[in-house]
Amino acid sequence: MAMTTEQARIARRLLNQQSMGVLSTHSMDVTGYPFGSITPYILGYNGEPIIFISGIAQHTRNIESNSKVSLIVFEQNAVDPQASGRLTWIGDAELLNPTDTTIRRRYLRYFPSAASYLATHDFAFYTIHLRRARFIGGFGQIYWIEAAAMLLPNPFRETETQIIEHMNQDHQKALLHYCKILKNVNVTDVTMTGIDGEGFDLLADGRKLRFDFDSPINTMEEARAELVRLARQ
Repeated sequence: MAMTTEQARIARRLLNQQSMGVLSTHSMDVTGYPFGSITPYILGYNGEPIIFISGIAQHTRNIESNSKVSLIVFEQNAVDPQASGRLTWIGDAELLNPTDTTIRRRYLRYFPSAASYLATHDFAFYTIHLRRARFIGGFGQIYWIEAAAMLLPNPFRETETQIIEHMNQDHQKALLHYCKILKNVNVTDVTMTGIDGEGFDLLADGRKLRFDFDSPINTMEEARAELVRLARQ
């Protein structure tokens, strides 16, 4: 099926909503067979998944031998998994520069407990460069997505930290409001973890909540206007 810009946006929405996937690598121990493992991920500023894995883990050893991998992301707790969305991200895993503190900070906002892994078990960050993606949105909604259509750079790479700190320090009531009014969830502990051109993420009582914008934004001014609009709903 031919892919449209809207279909790519729907696939990105699923990728942004979730934070866990099944990573498939080429097994070193059972040659010729795939090896699957559950793996948390975030999205980097170029729109590609970033995983944080240990050097002693089986999947890491497999990647070091063959970097061709896939990451399957699907709607968690779906009533009917066969009728819900799922995305297979096919690409090449690449070890990231360990001195890149920007990615480290972003990852730890989404997974604070991972801080204890930084100095143990030889954990490292890998990104998965997209070769091609396969999206299934339910019956009759099946298509391939090329990298040029799927990848959407985050316009807030340089300003994300500033936006997040401002919201977390000065607008806690607004964050609680988003949870209650937009998601119908009452929480006691909430922080903003990330923002991009299509939405923002909160960590609410330890659970990721994704909030999608009605239309894409690109500037600090547009981000402020959209966050204010949502707070007034």
